[in-house]
Amino acid sequence: MSYSNDFRECVLENISKGMSWDKACKIFSISRSSIASWLKNIQTTGKISDFPRKAYKVRKIDSDLLVSAINKTPDATLEEISKQFNCWPQSIHKRCVKLGITRKKNNIICGTK
Repeated sequence: MSYSNDFRECVLENISKGMSWDKACKIFSISRSSIASWLKNIQTTGKISDFPRKAYKVRKIDSDLLVSAINKTPDATLEEISKQFNCWPQSIHKRCVKLGITRKKNNIICGTK
């Protein structure tokens, strides 16, 4: 859970006025590590807010390319498709599950139509 900057300033202001960390933790219902990280942020960046999140890694398997690869060779195994995308077969399987692509199903059962 992320605390607002106003709340952080209030806690640190009380600590700077002489309130102990333990008392601040009880009153504000926060952990000592939260206070320590806020003080560390102030020392390193001069700001009380958290560091910005890192950018997410772009997916290696493009959905459109995967669907077109499956449509071109519907009988290809996961291993064969994974070689095209330079990844593990498990990655192809997980991506197919997310896209709602299931295994090939035959409508003919034991000679009946």
